[in-house]
Amino acid sequence: MLKPSDTKKGFTLIELLTVIAILAILGAIIFPTVGQFRTLAKKTSDSNDLRNIVQASQMFAAQNGERLVGADQVLGTNGVTTGTADLVDIASILAYGGELTDPANWVSANDASRGNGSGALFTEDDTDPANIVYAAGSGYAPEDLSYSYVTGLRTSDSATTPVVFTRKSSLTDATWAATDPYGTDGGHIAFLGGNVSWFDTIDSKLINVSDGTSTNSLADAVPGGQSSILLPVAAGQ
Repeated sequence: MLKPSDTKKGFTLIELLTVIAILAILGAIIFPTVGQFRTLAKKTSDSNDLRNIVQASQMFAAQNGERLVGADQVLGTNGVTTGTADLVDIASILAYGGELTDPANWVSANDASRGNGSGALFTEDDTDPANIVYAAGSGYAPEDLSYSYVTGLRTSDSATTPVVFTRKSSLTDATWAATDPYGTDGGHIAFLGGNVSWFDTIDSKLINVSDGTSTNSLADAVPGGQSSILLPVAAGQ
């Protein structure tokens, strides 16, 4: 009886090389695209966080004479009191008075400092029902946060006034630096009107509050200038 011949055979070298070449081409196309989508997702997350900070600031202002959080306000016993604020104080006040309780709202998805802090932005001691005590949390330092905040604004200020923006090494340069959350790629700016925009560079895209001309300086685009901006750096730096 004749046995059927075995017609099975493996791939030839040419076929294997062809498959490898195709996979290499697909990888070269797909991997950068995946990276771009990941970066876009981080930027979108940051944009939402900045928008939440502006909304919390407006909520606070609605209950405080239309004034957003000032540099002379801190969170102490029984609520907001007078003091010299740093960025954690601002975040704590907005957690208490603007319902922005998640500290992650203040840390960029692309920042190396993400995860440095722990705990809540403020704590409640309700052991005495007649006297609820609020105090700023100590689990975060200004340098754990990713965004700068403009203090002392009012709801009547121009809608084009920056409120909060991605940490920026220089407030007067048009570009971000390599040490900033997205490096030299750029950063977000959130405005009093509620819109949030991504800027690769700020070249003449902001409005100088003193004369209405175009400027690339965040310090010139806010009332009070550089002194009104709280930066995410350690106290005294």
